[in-house]
Amino acid sequence: MKFLGKLSDFISKYMAAFVIIVAVIALFQPWTFKWAAPNIAMLLGIVMFGMGLTLKPEDFKVVFSRPKDVIVGCVAQ
Repeated sequence: MKFLGKLSDFISKYMAAFVIIVAVIALFQPWTFKWAAPNIAMLLGIVMFGMGLTLKPEDFKVVFSRPKDVIVGCVAQ
C-alpha cells in the first residue's frame, strides 16, 4: 500500500505539469498523437482520474458548505 500512496502523491503532484507538456507537444507536433484519436475517451478518463487524485477532504467541505453554487453549476452544465 505504501507504493500506491507514493504513486498517488507523485501523480497528484505532477499531473498538471504533465498535461501541459503533452498539450504543448501536441500543439507543435500533432502527428505524434495520431494514435490517440481513437482512444480519446480513455485518455480523457485517465486525465480526469489523475486530477481526481489531487482532491483532498477539505475540497469537499467547501462543496458541502456552498450547495447553491454546486446546483447552479450542474444546471448550467
